[in-house]
This record gives sequence, C-alpha cells and structure tokens, in this order.
Amino acid sequence: MKKIMMLTIFLGAVMTAFGQGKNVTKANALLTKGELAEAAEMIEPAITFEKTMEKPKTWYTRAQIYDQISQSEDEALRSKYPDALKLAAESYLKTRELEKEGATYDGLAQLAYDQLYGRALNKGVENYNSGDYAAAYDHFMDVSIINPTDTTGYLYGAMMAQEIEKYDDALMNYEKLIEMDKYSQSVLSSVVFIYLNQKEDPENALKYVRLGQKKFPEELNFQRQEVDILIKMNKMDEAIEGLKVAIEQDPGNALLVGNLAMLYDMTKDLENAEVYYKKALELEPDSRNALINLSVLYISKGDAVMHKVNEMSIKEYNKNIDAAEKESFAEYNNAIPLLERVLSLDENDELGLQNLQAVYAKMKNGNKATEIYEKRKALGYVSDED
Repeated sequence: MKKIMMLTIFLGAVMTAFGQGKNVTKANALLTKGELAEAAEMIEPAITFEKTMEKPKTWYTRAQIYDQISQSEDEALRSKYPDALKLAAESYLKTRELEKEGATYDGLAQLAYDQLYGRALNKGVENYNSGDYAAAYDHFMDVSIINPTDTTGYLYGAMMAQEIEKYDDALMNYEKLIEMDKYSQSVLSSVVFIYLNQKEDPENALKYVRLGQKKFPEELNFQRQEVDILIKMNKMDEAIEGLKVAIEQDPGNALLVGNLAMLYDMTKDLENAEVYYKKALELEPDSRNALINLSVLYISKGDAVMHKVNEMSIKEYNKNIDAAEKESFAEYNNAIPLLERVLSLDENDELGLQNLQAVYAKMKNGNKATEIYEKRKALGYVSDED
C-alpha cells in the first residue's frame, strides 16, 4: 500500500512539473492571441516553480506579457496590473541574468528592455516639447521605474513636477538624485528654492544649502544663501558668522561686506556697522546702498544724542543743549557728503533727497531744507498735503 501511495505522490509531482512547464507554452500562446490577462495568470505560477523558475524562456515570456499590458489601450486591463511596466522591466533583466551572454534570450531581452526604456523616454520628450508637462512627468516616472539606477527619469521628472507645481513630487525626485550622489549645483538650488518659496520650510532649505557648501565648496552662492536664510530665521549671530566666512573666501566682494554692515546695523552694533560700511565703500565707492545706509547710521547717531538731551529736565537741558547740538551736528555733517555722493550719481535719487532734506532741517538750515523740499515736490515725491 505504501508503494502505491509513494508512486501516486511521485506521479503527482511529475504531473505538476509537467503542468508548470506547459504553463509557459500556454502563456506564450495566449500572449500571441492578445489574451493578456489570461496569459499573466498562466505565467505567474511558473516563475516560482523549481523546474521553470530558472529558465530564461519563462522570464522572457513573462516580460513580454507585462510589456504588452503596459502598452495596452484597455484601461481596465492596465488598472488590473498597475505594476505591469515594472514587472516587464524586472523580467527582462532576470532573463539576461539567467541566460548566457550572447545567447538567444539574452539578446532578445536586451533589445526589448532598451525599447521599453526608449519608448518611455521618447514619449516624455515628445510631451515636454508639446507643452504637456503632466504627461511628460508620467512618462519620465516610467523611465525611473524601468531603470531605477538611471538619473534621467528622476531629473526630468523633478523638472516636470516643478512645472506643474507638484512640489512634493519634485522634491522626491531631486532627493532621490541626492541620495544616489548624482546631482549638480542646479539640483540643490532647485531644492532650496522649493523649500524656501513653496514649502516655506527654511530649516530644510538651510540643510541643503549647507550640503551645497560641502559638495561644491567653490560655489560661493551657497554661502550667501545660508546667510539669507539665517536672517529669515532671525538667527542674526549665525548669519554674521556666516558672512564673515564668506568674506574670508571672497574678501574683495563689496556686496558681502555691505551685507555684513547691514547685519551689524540691524543688531544695533553701530560701531561694527560703521566699520564695514566704510570697508564696503573702499571696495566700491559708488555703492548706493552703502552710501545711503552709512548716512542713515550717522543721522541716527545724531538723533540719539538729541533724544537723550530732550529727555532731560529743563535745567539739565539748558546745561547740555549746546554740547549736544555740537555732537549731533558733527554726526549730521558726516552724512552730508555721503548723500551728496548719492545725488552726484543720480540727482533725482528719491531717498538721497529725502534724507538730505531731513539733515538740513535737523541742522536748522531752513534755506537748504526748503530748496530740497521744492525739488522733491517738483519731482512728484511729495504732495501739497505733506
């Protein structure tokens, strides 16, 4: 009885092996007839059965089935097999892994895989050229599915996602490139831009700016961006230190020096602000920003002196007013040549005229103040009600 049972079991195993082998042939026949869903159901058992799972023909047949499903115009069929493109690509690669190099299925699988990749890429490019960025995005994502180690799909997919304002998808693709360590300065700049402007996430923007400094130390723009972000985050001390580092790398850059002066100005460190405004003007004597900002700093210092004496009692005021006016006027006088320099570059500079009028008014020079006021009025900078 045992022998009969063992024989039955053995025959069952043989029939199963034979059946799975026939599955590949049947699946291939169904593929030829275009019955793709039935072909897919028929091929799947064969890729896990010991006798057929290591045969190149099994995997090539499977690849062909899912390749055809991915291209089908039958939306219901594609919905039933949403991973068809991925399965096709993986099966072509598995075919080549199992087949000898140069043998029949190796060549067929390589050709079909290249066509699969090329078809997705070409469709992406065609849609991009026609302005259909959403469709282009989908096809570039197909490229990354077919070859997940290739940067092309991720890069162009990120760019298309940005165009159609799918910023999370854009970041996903850009960050995949960064994860693969295959990215350019422009990729990092795009990531920083999205985090700052679309996501309003300066913390992550700062992370990628600092990555940019490490990856591309010769690109000083990342250093400058770090300072801008730190200012936005109100981390003024860090921003000052960052600008100092940037200036060490580019000591002749008047803009950086002027920005450092402004940071000191913003943090009420007027002593250092004055030092760096002057350095900026040494590097670029016609820098309007430095000229205006330094003149305003002198005006503010003069105002501070007068504010202090105005807060005194009448007795103390009378005692100190002459010295206070002398000190404040000295600061106002420092501002005048700077503002005159601004107006020598543009005689109608609105801010230059406004500040120079204010200085003359503070110094009780009514004639000069009135003269500038009338010019401002003629230029339309002030109205009769002002």
